[in-house]
Amino acid sequence: MKHFYPTSISAYISSPGAGLQSLLWKYASKALLLLLLFWHPTLLKSQIGIVDIIDKTEAATFTITAYDNGVVVDTARAFFISADGLAITSASVLRHCDTTFISDHKNKKLSLSKVIAINRSTNLAMIQVAGFNRENDTYLNPSRANFEAPSEFMAFIYNTDKRGRTNVFTVSKVLYPLHLGRAAVTSLKVTSSSRGAPIINYSGSMVGILHILNESGESVMLPISLINDDNWKTVNTTWVKFKNLPERDRLCTNELADALLLQAMGKWLESARYFNTEIKTNKDNARLYAMRCISRYQYGNRTAAEEDFKKALELNSNEGLVYYGRALFHLRNGNNSLAVNDLLKCLELEEDFAPGFVMLGKAQALNNDIKKAFADFTYAIELDSLFADAWYERGRISLIYSSNHGSALMDLQKASVLDPFLEGVFTLIGDVKFNRHDYLDAILDYDRALRYNPRDDMALMNRGLAYYNTGLKENACTDWEKAGSLGNTQAFKLISRYCNKIK
Repeated sequence: MKHFYPTSISAYISSPGAGLQSLLWKYASKALLLLLLFWHPTLLKSQIGIVDIIDKTEAATFTITAYDNGVVVDTARAFFISADGLAITSASVLRHCDTTFISDHKNKKLSLSKVIAINRSTNLAMIQVAGFNRENDTYLNPSRANFEAPSEFMAFIYNTDKRGRTNVFTVSKVLYPLHLGRAAVTSLKVTSSSRGAPIINYSGSMVGILHILNESGESVMLPISLINDDNWKTVNTTWVKFKNLPERDRLCTNELADALLLQAMGKWLESARYFNTEIKTNKDNARLYAMRCISRYQYGNRTAAEEDFKKALELNSNEGLVYYGRALFHLRNGNNSLAVNDLLKCLELEEDFAPGFVMLGKAQALNNDIKKAFADFTYAIELDSLFADAWYERGRISLIYSSNHGSALMDLQKASVLDPFLEGVFTLIGDVKFNRHDYLDAILDYDRALRYNPRDDMALMNRGLAYYNTGLKENACTDWEKAGSLGNTQAFKLISRYCNKIK
């Protein structure tokens, strides 16, 4: 059996030396840290390192307050990323103001100097701050690490948001929004003033940037890799000139970022509404119509979706994303062959589109073309190794159609690391171990499955079988009774056969 060691923030709380955890996250005195050294030298060494990282991240983070005619109109967080004063913040904080003020930093001489670039897909801005002191001021080096979903994180939120709230959070859903990469909905409850805050993981690596959805207030962790993506539009102008740019309002709007995130969350109608707003100011952008087409197909507005389909191709005959949207509609309605045709057309135009290859693989599998499906999932993994669905689907069809369950298990375990919320992933992992007679390990995986979905009747059924095979017959019968209450009729057969004699 595997042994799991504490790798999360809360894990230290329940371990010996629990006071050390509150030390870390509440900045207790260094004297107490030294006192604890006698008791936990190894653990303390790593935690002192994390304290230093927290201090450095806090020192590199600041607040931008936006004023218009002397009135506060917005607030956001920001952080330095280079020794020449480059910083990242929310673009929308620059949208409706004539003056900005930088605070919550030890250097009181900082001021916004230039707007370097805008990433509209994420509502992020790269700015230059005057007054940055290379000798005394700190900047962050974004990590190449990717966040682990079943873990804890710390966001360096706005000071007012810290009152009565925690800045330590977990992930509640993994997202794959178009153009943004792997993101996540979080448990963090803060105001929009904390957007733009840097996020670190339990080991101190910077792994994300905080985004707050405008309408719902939900918090989303954007991937730190966005700092280096291709969606930045160069502005490179002084703040004084930027304020007077005719396109400032469009550059700094949050509508596109929210539309993409809502779409990835499956909130199709809400995302379509945000695309509506975006299209009003960008009527000749074929990609916007294509993305709205996807949302409209998904919430059932076929007529409007087909209008978007035609409009996108009218503006750009090589806009492949519209075929992806229509393929999703065909798949949902059982027209697998039509879906395959549309996906092939999409991927002819969008050669590096990993979600398209996963959908093509699903359609091929439904048509019983298993070899092609396997190849499609494999190519999707080559394009984007962080796309959990690709690993999951390849592992699932390997489990069904191949005798090599070892490779299937590795794929499913990789998928579970990238997205533990994938429906049934831990149940399938448990099934592989059950079939190997690794009943105790299988039980652990069924436990995980039920932690994410307590109504997973197959996890209950199979955990019951694993319990029975390890002699825990009462536990087995309890699981089968729960499975039966969820509508699994096979459970009653097992109860009738194996549970009647148990007192």
